[in-house]
Order: sequence, then structure tokens, then C-alpha cells
Amino acid sequence: MRYELGHVPHFYLKDMRKDELEIAIEPVVTNHGCELWGVELIRGKKRPTIRVFIDAIAGATIEDCEKVAKDLNYELALNDAFFDQDYVLEVSTPGIDRKFFKVEQLSAFLEENFELKLRKIKNGKRSLIAKLICVDNEDILFQSGEEKMILNFIDLDLCRLKPNFEELMRVNK
Repeated sequence: MRYELGHVPHFYLKDMRKDELEIAIEPVVTNHGCELWGVELIRGKKRPTIRVFIDAIAGATIEDCEKVAKDLNYELALNDAFFDQDYVLEVSTPGIDRKFFKVEQLSAFLEENFELKLRKIKNGKRSLIAKLICVDNEDILFQSGEEKMILNFIDLDLCRLKPNFEELMRVNK
């Protein structure tokens, strides 16, 4: 689910780093009983998009997304570090096929399948589907077929949950 505001007038971004943006966004999200799952900065042709993903223990709702988006509009407008050009703000849940932004998020998903895109080719592969076996600090053990590989989170361009939709549909019937 996604709550999109479209063009947000008079908000601007300087050449800011994603971590600075997360620091500004996180208190707003937690004030609504949610957790900040991740932030994406997407450079568009006309204006950039700030995509904020929120989650909650029972799952974030569209109402949570609306409230967070409304408050973020206000908070980001007050922060001088964000003034430089117009941007679009989107607030949504990470979804069932969620993208992972930090290694700490992985440990709750052991034995699940993931779509991985590696920064560099490893063992002749750059993209693969692999099962998460173990997370030990920065080391992540995945298994793809018979092959096991230890990766560091910074080795990954993309780490996305690959749910078995057929199994999920069977369970929900």
C-alpha cells in the first residue's frame, strides 16, 4: 500500500545524504507507533522522490502512512537542510516482497528465500535466488541450490524477500 502526495510545493533537497534524511524522518515515524524500515532517494527527471517505508508490529496501515506523510511534510519543511529543489514524498509499507535496507532486519527472516543482486560477480553469478541460513553480525550465509555463500550486506545491490505466493494463497484460503 502506498500513500502518495504528488508534488509537494516549496520543499527542497540539498545534496544531502540518505543517513541525514533518515535521522530527520525516524522520530516522526516512531511518534506514530511505527518503525522506519527504509528510505530511498530516487533522482527523477523533473524532481527527486523521497520514498519512506514504514512498518509496525501488527503491520502498518494506510492510515499510518497518511499520518506519517502529513507530519513529514510539516517536519521536513521546517528543516533548512532540505532546501534546494522540489521533491515528491511517498510513504508506504515495505510490502510482502520487502526490500532490506540494513543487515539487522534480516535475522527475523531466516529460512526465507531472497532475490539478491550482487555488486560484483561472485562464483559466476550477479543475480540469484537464495535461502537465508544465518546472520552473524555483518556476515550473512545464503544457500542457492547446493552452493552456500557468505556475503557482507555491503556486497548487495539488492536484497529483497522472495515470498512463495502460491503457498501464501493456499494458507489464506
